[in-house]
Amino acid sequence: MKEVKVNGNNILKSLTKLSVNNDTISELYSWKYENITTRCYGSYDGEAGFENKHELPPNGISNFLEEDSSEKLLFGDIFIARFKDDKLISTSISDYGEFYNLIFNDFDDCLSEEDINDDTEEEDSSDISESDGDYSYAEDDIDDNLDYDNTDY
Repeated sequence: MKEVKVNGNNILKSLTKLSVNNDTISELYSWKYENITTRCYGSYDGEAGFENKHELPPNGISNFLEEDSSEKLLFGDIFIARFKDDKLISTSISDYGEFYNLIFNDFDDCLSEEDINDDTEEEDSSDISESDGDYSYAEDDIDDNLDYDNTDY
């Protein structure tokens, strides 16, 4: 991740020039938090091997993409810009990190108690094995002995 400066007059043109893959850049998603709009620009179409590994925050709004922002596979470079009153404002990596954590924390708060219980039940059921039609708890081979560090420092 790196910070770049762009011209606020024609942001799509500036970002397309900055894109390493020279992909056509589009505004993909936006999120409103307090009085700031965060927008993600990038490419949603590309070749295998050029996928962008970053997971966007959930519940992004898109004018043309139907998938949730946290599930959509993106390609090449993605760019994050923030706006206040439709004017581009300076954004650092730490600003985006703070926004990202706030959005994900709000998303985690949306989980119902039933969702949390379902997750717990799934984890518990992974310890069960089937033997002759009956269920029994699988025995874990746990080695409680610690290895000795023989490294010369």
